[in-house]
Amino acid sequence: MSAAKSKRRRYAAPIGGLFLLLALIGLACVVIGSIYLTGRVLDNSREKTKLEDIVRPLVMFDTVPFERATDIDKTQMLYICMWSALLDAKGQVYRIDENQEMLVPASDLDVAAARLFGPEVKLEHKTFGEYENTYFYDAEKQTYSVPISIQLYVYSPRVESIEKSGENYLVRVGYVPPTGAYTVNLQGDRENPEPEKYMIYVMKKTGDSYQVVAVRDDVSGEGQTHAVLPNAS
Repeated sequence: MSAAKSKRRRYAAPIGGLFLLLALIGLACVVIGSIYLTGRVLDNSREKTKLEDIVRPLVMFDTVPFERATDIDKTQMLYICMWSALLDAKGQVYRIDENQEMLVPASDLDVAAARLFGPEVKLEHKTFGEYENTYFYDAEKQTYSVPISIQLYVYSPRVESIEKSGENYLVRVGYVPPTGAYTVNLQGDRENPEPEKYMIYVMKKTGDSYQVVAVRDDVSGEGQTHAVLPNAS
């Protein structure tokens, strides 16, 4: 065997090992990239769910567009904050009085207002609502009496897209009408209800949550689904 052939064979194994290493690195990059992209999709889904929970009380009562939270009608603000507090309780049991009504501290509504809109929003506590859905306010005890059985026919939110805009996020929210979880077509098949309209929620990140800056009419038209993850920008 010539010296040249021997030299080539001597380096064949190390060079082959180098190519194998590069191939493994490439495969690892593909796998990691796939996991990262999958993670982004999952994160986006979780982010949409989080945003739906935040805007739900505004969507429920079809809040009119505004550029400042302080412009929201004062009674509507009480509805929003009351239901934000009730929904955020997630199973927390408020004390029930002799009239079979929940006693909700007014301070819970104040906390909800600050969480949703920031500290500049100040509530004017009072009795509001109508008929069997009246929320009675006891100024002395600073507590609301809330019926434990309330029938509401309200919208549900469906976040369609999240788009970064400067320091804020433009969240396109579909308003699903109160038809239940499903509708039934003429063939008897169940199908998911479609939003009746869309609104743009201007949100800002505050720690791990968001605050509502403004609500605007959706003038973008259909098909705009620029999904941008807040934690990916």
